[in-house]
Amino acid sequence: MTGERGDPPDPAGDLGAYRALVESIPAILYVDEPDRSSTNFYISPQAVDLLGYTQQEWGTTVDLWIEKLHPDDAARVIAENERANATGAPFFAEYRMFAKDGRVIWIRDEAVLVSHGHEPPRWRGLMLDISAQKEAEERLRWSLQALRQTVQQRRDLAQRLERAQEEERRRIAADIHDDPIQVMSAVDLRLQMLSESGEPATRAELEPLHEIVVHSIERLRSLLFELHPTTLDREGLAAALKLMLERAAVEAGWTVRLEDDLAAEPQAQERALLYRIAQEGVANVRKHAQAGRVLARVASRDGGVTIVVEDDGVGFDTSVIGEPVPGHLGLTTMVERAELLGGWCRVTSKPGSGTRVECWLPSVGEPDDEILSD
Repeated sequence: MTGERGDPPDPAGDLGAYRALVESIPAILYVDEPDRSSTNFYISPQAVDLLGYTQQEWGTTVDLWIEKLHPDDAARVIAENERANATGAPFFAEYRMFAKDGRVIWIRDEAVLVSHGHEPPRWRGLMLDISAQKEAEERLRWSLQALRQTVQQRRDLAQRLERAQEEERRRIAADIHDDPIQVMSAVDLRLQMLSESGEPATRAELEPLHEIVVHSIERLRSLLFELHPTTLDREGLAAALKLMLERAAVEAGWTVRLEDDLAAEPQAQERALLYRIAQEGVANVRKHAQAGRVLARVASRDGGVTIVVEDDGVGFDTSVIGEPVPGHLGLTTMVERAELLGGWCRVTSKPGSGTRVECWLPSVGEPDDEILSD
């Protein structure tokens, strides 16, 4: 600090002000020799407050800094110190030290090699206590890990649910094939035999029954296909989508097209959910779109599979997507299921411009090289 105007500077005052400034900084300032032990030449009093070792201990205990390094950090920090000593490049490290009372303190240590006049170069450094920051980072890390575990648990649950539902659909489809359809087919055969052997009046009475039975068999077969198309397991996703579109086109009078850009067949679980999403998209077109053309596209993309169903129908306001009707996933449920499995699903539409349903699912394992047979 200088005196009144015109008075000469007061060196003692300047030194005292500098010392006061140094000792008021919330950090440790130090001067070390550029040797392996970082022999201390000077350390500010904050070292006593933070770590508990006196200035005398720092100056007389040659390996104090090395001895108090946390064993998990020591090799890394010593290697950084040796590199800085050898090259003269700035030193920077974050590490743990043991305080005198046994506490573990996180330190951020930065230093530069400085030389004044004919004096040998020394490290001028600053040590900050970053324990609170590291504790916050650790809490955040654990929170993120817990969140990832929760998300993974939800995904595992969603995958088990999908597998259980597909297995149940497969079981019901097998039961329908093995019992009701067989029985109805036998009834139809018996009706035809009676009609051929009976009087004209009898044939006239049996003909409506025959039509009802044939219609019922067709409805059961259609239900069988919706529950679990065997094509999905035997020939793969694209083949099942093609068959579904063709059946829908016959019923609705659409023009349909399938674009298949799959590089590899998805795993069974992905294949099933992608098929269900497309199935729901087609069902919504049939119920609401008043469409003339329907396009479906399936493609390998970004480490997963994308599926798109779009139409040229009347479109709708996506802000009023309602709850699904019984027996259908519903657009909202499709979005939720795709997200639970780590993917996404978007519905794009507006009145008068058709609708586009696009979903992407990540690949969960190696692609299926072979499609399973029954």
